[in-house]
Amino acid sequence: MEYRMETIDFDIKIIGKGTVVQTAESFKKISTIWENAEKDGYLQQLINLSWKERKCTLEGILGVCGNEAAIKEDEFTYFMGVRSDGEVPSELGIIHISHNLWAVFPNVSNAWERLYSDWLPNSGYELAKIPCIECYYPPNHEPSNELWVPVIVK
Repeated sequence: MEYRMETIDFDIKIIGKGTVVQTAESFKKISTIWENAEKDGYLQQLINLSWKERKCTLEGILGVCGNEAAIKEDEFTYFMGVRSDGEVPSELGIIHISHNLWAVFPNVSNAWERLYSDWLPNSGYELAKIPCIECYYPPNHEPSNELWVPVIVK
């Protein structure tokens, strides 16, 4: 399974809003969240709030999945947002994530399918108690999306 390791040496501030998702129906529900965000203008609002210049490789529209990488609950909050140091509009919230070691996988949907069963048992890493982050890049970026998984060395 293709991946790379990334280090982020600063706290990540993500502004956006969350939606409660049933874990068993998460793939379908999250697709609907993205479709609705495009239709109602929320996606454009996030683009307007995002960094003007890249500060690290974790840039784009972000989907923060729950409270930690191992989602064991029947439901979790999917927080859709962007990294920003700007003012937070009153209708949006903030998540702060502080973790430095990430395994990064291209193709979010494929990565989710194989992360727990294929990669993790053989990796030499374990999941940190930090949420995974789906990163969706601007058009013409290769890859178009990645799954950022917080890990610690076993």
